[in-house]
Amino acid sequence: MLRTCNQLLRRLSKANDVVFCGRIIMFLAHFFPLSERSAVNIKGVFNTSNETKYETEAPDGISIDLNFYKTLWSLQEYFSNPASLSVTPSKWHKFNSSLMTVLSTFEAQPLSDDEGNAINLEDEAANFSIKYLTSPKLMGLELKDPNFRRHILVQCLILFDYLKAPGKNDKDLPSETMKEEIKNCEERVKKLLDMTPPRGKEFLKSIEHILERERNWVWWKRDGCPPFEKQPLEKKLTQDGVKKRRPRWRLGNKELSQLWKWADQNPNALTDPQRVRTPAISEYWKPLAEDMDESAGIEAEYHHKNNRVYCWKGLRFSARQDLEGFSRFTEHGIEGVVPSELLPPDVRSKYQAKPNDRSKRAKKEETKSTIQPEENQIAATDINVEGSKANLETSAAPLDTDDTIATASTSQGGTPDEIQKQSSETDGGHDVRVEADADGEADAETGMIDGETDAEADLEAVS
Repeated sequence: MLRTCNQLLRRLSKANDVVFCGRIIMFLAHFFPLSERSAVNIKGVFNTSNETKYETEAPDGISIDLNFYKTLWSLQEYFSNPASLSVTPSKWHKFNSSLMTVLSTFEAQPLSDDEGNAINLEDEAANFSIKYLTSPKLMGLELKDPNFRRHILVQCLILFDYLKAPGKNDKDLPSETMKEEIKNCEERVKKLLDMTPPRGKEFLKSIEHILERERNWVWWKRDGCPPFEKQPLEKKLTQDGVKKRRPRWRLGNKELSQLWKWADQNPNALTDPQRVRTPAISEYWKPLAEDMDESAGIEAEYHHKNNRVYCWKGLRFSARQDLEGFSRFTEHGIEGVVPSELLPPDVRSKYQAKPNDRSKRAKKEETKSTIQPEENQIAATDINVEGSKANLETSAAPLDTDDTIATASTSQGGTPDEIQKQSSETDGGHDVRVEADADGEADAETGMIDGETDAEADLEAVS
């Protein structure tokens, strides 16, 4: 297959059958693996047999800059064999001077957007000139061709990439002066590619991406072409019809279940004085209290208040065990949370609450406590006044009844026993009348309610 395709590529025209040749090469790239040694070129051999022939004498009847013409086409000798530049420094200096001349000419004759847009890229892709003609008559036209300029500039980038790549030996590495010259030339070439229409920036990005992939390809070849195709993972064979059951834990996972089981087997662990437990406030804040003592001479950068984890844990302990000390955090910071009995006398006075320095919260609670008894006292006086009025009314009612009884007894006359008997009868009759009046009022109210409901029912029927 490889021989057949190579023979077919030799017989096809490199200028007219560009698309077909590309399809054959793509077929070979997909047919063979990437690590196929036939397409690797491990030795890095260059095609030096591809010579570019050009005229050394100016033709008759044509005005042309022969020096520039010869300088431009002489670059192809170095492009076809870039390894010669790193071996002999004289060749590099000659190449560098020739390249500077060509780049200066390109910069002096920039192409306009109209010249770039006049080229139909689709037609150029169908008929691609793999090798340009070197006739002096075409020199003026080729300089105005954006594709011609791009070919020259891209060849420069490929050569620079080869020279910058590290070789197998230290002798192959370029010198520092050569590296600086390569860097300057590369910047000028990229600037010219960016300015060359059409779509110069897009073309430059594509070339940079291709060269980056080429560098990775070179490194892979120098490492001996190790295979990088990963084999698919083998599935573990299990018995047919048997499913692995996941272990079920009582408390969600293995660690919690073992911890719970261990606590059941060792009940004394809960009462062991050496167990891990929450420390007391006085014990926990003792290191910070020692830091606050100026006589200890501890530098500020080594204080425990700089440790965020230590302060965070201490605030949690104080919130649970010492709420009063925890409330001092808003006024004095983390040092105010330390219990006062741990502090030296001179430091303790600094964090003790003064009579005039009470917090807003304490003042607010005090005002609430003073307002609440006043409200209770006012409510109590209102209740006493209403109660006294009710007592006066109830005390006045028996007097009225006694007066009526006295007048009745005086008008009728009789003995005291008779008067007492008559008063009891009048009281009974009065109670009967009160009950009768109450029954009458209840009947009246029920009648009103019944009448209202009947009226409402009539209205609903009419509507």
